[in-house]
Amino acid sequence: MTEDNSTLFDRYDIQISNTERRNSSIAIQDCYIVYLIECRPKASVSNNKDSESTCVFRRYSDFETLRNYLVAKYSWVIVPVLPEKTISHTWSKSHQDRTSVEVVERRRVLLERFLHHLCAHPTLSADTAVQTFLLQNDGWKQIVDTSHVLNKSESLIPSFKLNLMQHERTKDKRFSDAYQYAIDLNTVLYNVLRARAKLADRIFIFYQAHNQLGRLFSEWSTTEDKLGDSLQRAGHFLDSFSGQIEEYLHEEDALMDFLKHQASYCDVIKSVVEKHEQLVDDNSKQETSLGTKRTQRDAYANGKMNFSVNSLKLKLFGENEETRYAKIEGMDSDINDAVLHCQNADIRVKEFNKNAIIELDFYKTMKEEQMREILRSYCLLQARIAKAALKSWTNIRDSFSTEQAPL
Repeated sequence: MTEDNSTLFDRYDIQISNTERRNSSIAIQDCYIVYLIECRPKASVSNNKDSESTCVFRRYSDFETLRNYLVAKYSWVIVPVLPEKTISHTWSKSHQDRTSVEVVERRRVLLERFLHHLCAHPTLSADTAVQTFLLQNDGWKQIVDTSHVLNKSESLIPSFKLNLMQHERTKDKRFSDAYQYAIDLNTVLYNVLRARAKLADRIFIFYQAHNQLGRLFSEWSTTEDKLGDSLQRAGHFLDSFSGQIEEYLHEEDALMDFLKHQASYCDVIKSVVEKHEQLVDDNSKQETSLGTKRTQRDAYANGKMNFSVNSLKLKLFGENEETRYAKIEGMDSDINDAVLHCQNADIRVKEFNKNAIIELDFYKTMKEEQMREILRSYCLLQARIAKAALKSWTNIRDSFSTEQAPL
């Protein structure tokens, strides 16, 4: 933990190098996965005696706890998202068991990506809990627990969630546009993922149908003399063609994980906007309270109090000046306190807005680069599938050349 402005990502090579299956009891269902996080100092800081290689094991639930803490503490920050816990939007033959080797490997890649984004963020990387989470075996949970930010954030959720349900949208167009963008993007990505899953199922069925065709060609070859070798060869290539798609579709699933990752950011954007609305609402309540206090003070000073038992007594029996002035002074003190609260609330809103807009702009830039990378990789994968299919059909065609050596 250095004093310079560099991030953890600048100072360390961070990777999840291995996974390990453990059991909390004899029962099979109590099996869980731990991830080995290795942090090695980069060459530029390797001579620093405070920078040493570290290895720590963390569960998925540990990542969740850390992220919840960061979301609660840095409400204006678009905190990187974690991979989904339950497999969704995938083709029907994909691996569904959360502890299967394939699913664990896909999650390992996404958790490593989460750590890279986390450690590259100047604010999040400087947090003591994050540094302890990565560089020390113990201590990070104590930091999270003693901060009490999770308890505070949970107590605030119901009130501003209600406001959102009542459609009390912020008047700041930057935030309202961001909220609507998150809704639209989530809808589009959901539809893309769902359509791709259906397409993957149909492609798999299409390829598998050629397996039956390959068997028929092999059976046919037994009834032919000169054509038999060609039919047997063609049947072999058809079998190979039908079996190659499964590996490619698993690769597609891994790419779709990154797309689902981007869809998860939509909820993060909405939570930032919701926090903005909460602060604006708090500021509005402070101003309303200040206005009420001023009205009550002026009414009392001018003898125009609203009807009540106390006001009736004062009119009937009067009130000495000393008591009256003391009460007015108390009201003035309350007004001064309310003014201070309003000023502080206004400062909080402005500071939050400034930081949140920076975060939203940064996210849009990052998202566009990552989306381009994902879509480009998807297109390259489809090109590989098409080339493999072309090669298979070329071999099948060549099987029927006039001169072919037997398999």
